[in-house]
Amino acid sequence: MGKFEYNVHDLIEINEAFNNAASVLFHNLNKHVYLEIIDSEGDKRCFTLTNRDFKAIQVDFFSSVLNDIIQSGLDNELEMNVKLNPNLEHFPVEIIFTYQGSIHERYICNFRELAFIYSALKKQKTSETI
Repeated sequence: MGKFEYNVHDLIEINEAFNNAASVLFHNLNKHVYLEIIDSEGDKRCFTLTNRDFKAIQVDFFSSVLNDIIQSGLDNELEMNVKLNPNLEHFPVEIIFTYQGSIHERYICNFRELAFIYSALKKQKTSETI
């Protein structure tokens, strides 16, 4: 990972802190965003994120959308298909859920997030069979 790249677990925590913040301040730094999150107790946490990760946090991708994808992946009535387009730098993966042959939902993500989704689905499915 590069200097300002975080793993998906870290991004989930940053997204949750962003959602629960009492105050947020951010500065665009060309290809990165410097983010200051102040919680209700006045504690400040600072992060330097890629523009792509910051935009994903703003739309609640790591806290909400990832959960939606995993929930859909666990739904036995939905079929999950993955299409890859490595020419799209920030979103090379499209996850398509179909129900009875019709598209139910579409999501886009990167390979790191897809690996997280597969891992979460595997853990959930394994724990369901125990």
